[in-house]
Amino acid sequence: MTKTTKKKPAPVKQQSKGNIILCWCDGGMVDGKFAEGLVYTLLTTTSPIKSAMRVQGNQIGRQRQNAFEYWYDKTDFEWILWVDSDIEITKEVIEALWDVADPVERPCVSGIYFISKENEQSVMTPFPAVFQWTDDPHSIQYIHPLPKDSLIKVGAAGFGLLLMHRSVAKRMIEKHGRIPFFNETGVGQSFVSEDINFFRLMWEADVPLFAHTGALVKHYKRFAYDVGFYKLFWDNYETHSKPQT
Repeated sequence: MTKTTKKKPAPVKQQSKGNIILCWCDGGMVDGKFAEGLVYTLLTTTSPIKSAMRVQGNQIGRQRQNAFEYWYDKTDFEWILWVDSDIEITKEVIEALWDVADPVERPCVSGIYFISKENEQSVMTPFPAVFQWTDDPHSIQYIHPLPKDSLIKVGAAGFGLLLMHRSVAKRMIEKHGRIPFFNETGVGQSFVSEDINFFRLMWEADVPLFAHTGALVKHYKRFAYDVGFYKLFWDNYETHSKPQT
């Protein structure tokens, strides 16, 4: 079972937490909703986002590794906010993550967006992109159903909306050395994506990962994955799967 924190931690004093650089990777084009969310968030947020970094290319593992190394080696920003270029952020969501992030207790906090293994189907089965580890190193388990507006400790997540303190990089380098952290491995059923590989290495370095289930964003694929679709799908599924009397 996933352990949940029923009462949210008190926000850490903002002055003591440092500043944020926002980072995204793309292949040359971004979704208009991503751009809209980015602009309005930067114009209105009270969180200390002081710079932004874009990494262009078509190999996501290499892009993330380059961004990770540049942030840690070439800047003095205490935090990096990873945002995928098909995610629509809001000031409320970013501030919710910032409020619960802590350099020591919660150095890595994910927001929530929804994904599916059936992206080419007319109706896709949505799951939150937060996971528990299993005994199989090539397998992870979705955390579903999703607890409401809670801070939960998780094994892995996506990089679509992730706030990370530089102590994460320091501890991973101390544990593993200067290796690529974002390698994809395996094929077919044994395939492991670059983000899951990163989180397994982070877990091995004893760095905790949390997810804020109240920090919900839209994920644009063929249509918007959001909490409304997630609830509609599973409420309808549970209603129609009950035995008829």
